[in-house]
Amino acid sequence: MNSAASPAPVFSPALPALTAMDARLLRLLDAVLDEVHLARAAARVGLPLPAAASALERCRQLLRDPLLEDGGTQMRLTATAQALRDPLRLALAGGTEAAQATVTQRVRILMPDYPAQVVAHALYQALAADAPSPDLEFQTWLGDADAVARLERGQTDLVLGSAAPTGQVRGREVLQERCVAVMRRDHPAAHALTLARWLSYPHLQIACHDTLNRMIDEQIAMQGLCRRIGMVVPNFLMVPALLQGSDLIAVMPMHCVPAATAAHPVALACLRPPLPLEAPPLRLLQHRRHAEDASVTLVAQVLERIVRQRFDGR
Repeated sequence: MNSAASPAPVFSPALPALTAMDARLLRLLDAVLDEVHLARAAARVGLPLPAAASALERCRQLLRDPLLEDGGTQMRLTATAQALRDPLRLALAGGTEAAQATVTQRVRILMPDYPAQVVAHALYQALAADAPSPDLEFQTWLGDADAVARLERGQTDLVLGSAAPTGQVRGREVLQERCVAVMRRDHPAAHALTLARWLSYPHLQIACHDTLNRMIDEQIAMQGLCRRIGMVVPNFLMVPALLQGSDLIAVMPMHCVPAATAAHPVALACLRPPLPLEAPPLRLLQHRRHAEDASVTLVAQVLERIVRQRFDGR
C-alpha cells in the first residue's frame, strides 16, 4: 500500500460559479491568482485597470468570496482562491473554445450619426485586438431625451450626447464643445455675421441635437426675437451639401462639422454665433446598473479615449 497517496481534491461550493464566467473573467481570475495583485494582473491580460477592477468584482460576486485579503505587508489569496487554482487552469486549458463560443454579450451604443461616423471603425478595431471582445450595436439616435429614457429603461448601455446625468444615469464629460455658425464660404453673411444678419437668413436645424436646439430658441426668445427655420433635417450627414448649395445657416457643435472630403471638397465657413451660446459638453452616460459590467466599462473607456484623440482641440 502506497502511504504517499495523492490527497483528495479540495471541494469548494464556489467551484460551480466558474461555469458562469466567460473567457475574459476566467483569464483575469487566473492572472489574479498568479500575481496576487490586481494592477499586474490587469497588465498581463491587457485590460485597463478600471475594467479589471469591475471584472474582479464580478468574479467576487459569482464566487461569493473576496479572493484577496490583507496579509499585512501585501495581499494574499483567500482559502477559496487557493482552491480554485487547479480547476481554473483546467477550465482554461480544456474549455477555452467553448467559453469563447458562449461570449455573446452585445454592448448597445447611442450617439448622433456624427461623431458615430468617425469613431465606429476605430472603436471596433481597438476592441477586436482583445479577443473575445463584446459585440457592438450602434442604435438609431433620436435625440438626448430619448437616449436618456432608453438608458433608464435598460434599452441601451452607453450614450454619447449632451444630456446631463439624472437619477440613476451617471456620466462624465469627454469633450468641451463650442458652437459655431456654419455656412458656405461665399455666403453673404460670412464676412460680418451680426445678430440681425444671422436672423435674416433661413436656418438649417438638425433635429437630432434637441438639447442645442432648445438652448438656441431660449436665447433668441429672451431677446424677444424669433428665427425662421428654413429646413429641418434628421442628422448631421445631410448638412454639408445643403449648406454649400444654399443660403441656409446652421448652428452646430464644432466637432460635428465634417472636414473637407472628396465628396464635399470645399470647407465650410465656421463663425462665432452672434449671441451668447455655451454649447453643452459632450458626455458619456451609462446607467448605474452597469457599474460592475466589465464589457460596458471596457467599451466606455476605449470610446472615451478615441473621442478625445479624434476631436480634442477642434
